[in-house]
Amino acid sequence: MNIPNWFYDERVQQIAPEKLNLLLHLAAQLEGKTSQKEIMPVLIGAIASASRQNLMFSKDEFELIFKIMKEGKSVEEQQKMDETLQKARQMFSGKR
Repeated sequence: MNIPNWFYDERVQQIAPEKLNLLLHLAAQLEGKTSQKEIMPVLIGAIASASRQNLMFSKDEFELIFKIMKEGKSVEEQQKMDETLQKARQMFSGKR
């Protein structure tokens, strides 16, 4: 597995190691996937897995990770990431 560049960002080092491990596993599963159709099932599975493990990311942690992951991406890639995030929020907004 290739470890993503964002993992080495000092800003994420304040996040608990078990959360970072979950994110690394998610990154490996998402590698090479570009469409929302491919990404959403993996994302939903990761959210379910985190829930089973009682791993909850704070809003600040989530926003930091997402911000770092978007750095260096093209405008088009950033827009796709934003769209995927918005769809995920819509899907889970009724389940809280």
